[in-house]
Amino acid sequence: MQGFPYGSNGRTDAPGRENDSLVGRFAEEHYDEVYRYCARRLPSKEDARDVTQEVFLRLVRSDALYAEHGKPLAYLYTCARNVCADFYRGQKPVGTLDEDDAPAIPDARHVDMDGRLIMADALARLTEEEREIIELRYGQDLPMSDISAVTGKSRFALYRIERRALGRLKELMGEGHE
Repeated sequence: MQGFPYGSNGRTDAPGRENDSLVGRFAEEHYDEVYRYCARRLPSKEDARDVTQEVFLRLVRSDALYAEHGKPLAYLYTCARNVCADFYRGQKPVGTLDEDDAPAIPDARHVDMDGRLIMADALARLTEEEREIIELRYGQDLPMSDISAVTGKSRFALYRIERRALGRLKELMGEGHE
């Protein structure tokens, strides 16, 4: 999607059903991705749902809806990143995950649990910046140009961070197998 078909100033004079429909379709297509992004950063799934809703509300309320820049997905991730940061700035109490709400653990025949645990441990040892770049690149499959728009860093800097993080992951995961 190239962006929303809004006027040159980023707004329509009268928001119509066509624009509402485009925003609705865009939200349906990307809700799960944004939710997963938020869920990895927040203490509970309820908080992740609330923050994800706020991200899409901001999209709807936004003057430009990122039309002039043509990268609405990068706009969403930038907004999600900011709303997650706002969540922590507000010192909102940490929620807990009820046992009934806990995600089901996949059958061991389908998942290499040792590998997943080693990977989770290695990711936890990266810096916040390195984890975010790795998640956006490999977890969300965003191209570096979009990650650059989300983080405000140059692609050159991102490639350096990615290379360093991958090297550290390889090293840390190697330690787990010895």
